[in-house]
Amino acid sequence: MYNSLAEINDNYDLFLFDAYGVFWEGSGFYQNSRETMRELVNKGKNVVIISNTTALCADMVKSYEKRGISYGKDYNFFISSGDLLRKSLKEKSLAFVNNKNPKKYFVIGQPHSKAFADTDYEEVKTIDEADFVYCGIPFVFAEDIAKYPHLVSQFLPAKNDATGNITIWDTLTAEPFEDIVNQAIKSGLPALNANPDFTAKEGHPLVPELPAQFVVRNGTIAEMLRKGGAEVLEFGKPHKNIYDYAFNLLQNAGIKIDKSRTCMIGDTIRTDIKGAINIGIAPILCVETGVTAEEISRGNTLENLCKKENIALEQVIQIKSVGGK
Repeated sequence: MYNSLAEINDNYDLFLFDAYGVFWEGSGFYQNSRETMRELVNKGKNVVIISNTTALCADMVKSYEKRGISYGKDYNFFISSGDLLRKSLKEKSLAFVNNKNPKKYFVIGQPHSKAFADTDYEEVKTIDEADFVYCGIPFVFAEDIAKYPHLVSQFLPAKNDATGNITIWDTLTAEPFEDIVNQAIKSGLPALNANPDFTAKEGHPLVPELPAQFVVRNGTIAEMLRKGGAEVLEFGKPHKNIYDYAFNLLQNAGIKIDKSRTCMIGDTIRTDIKGAINIGIAPILCVETGVTAEEISRGNTLENLCKKENIALEQVIQIKSVGGK
């Protein structure tokens, strides 16, 4: 167990950082996390943010710039699973076991117009018309809130319109999506997901008095479909596809990939740590921030969390947090 990343950073040249739960806690930065990343860049290390988000890289760079973390100063590259999704759609390489040429998709949650723009794929309004299901961000929309009066305490306002009316709500439970997921399972449709994260810790500026909370994300919906027997094609950690995509981009930029000098810093064993182990790079787990800290606070042990993913605890390099405490 190390206090901070600084204690072991001389062991690596290429640093892959998860975002949420690692340097960003949902409404702000963890103590000394930005400073640690900037110090690595200043030392000539390559710092790459590799995020399970459906958003495109260009949008995320702008978003983090507004938050106070800058491309070129605090990190060298930003890679998102949304960009990998976009690449697959543009190249027409999307294929499922029983449908090698899918065209029409039904969205669960929020549509993703930027990823699908100018592609051959068409969004349809009913499951019966679709070739596959797309797992969007599981927001609950204003017009649907009245359907769930018993869940009012589980919804957090995420976006409002110019008049102040809440248009989109985050949810702490997946219950609002059970019916549509069951319909998709019964239809036999495969599913596409570009964010395997089950949850994300989000702050909610519309209710600033509330602390950041873990809300449902795309991976939860994908898991519900998977458990129901649906084929699920995913982009992002822990899958090899996002790492292959990242390494290819880095090599094209002139960065030499030496896996023995590469690490993945994450807060989630199921995605960050398992993905790193699968591709043969050093897995560095933040145990006092993000998802793992939350799971431990609920009575889980780190050893049992690793066993759940068929990982030996001895394989995992542990730090309290990126910047130390």
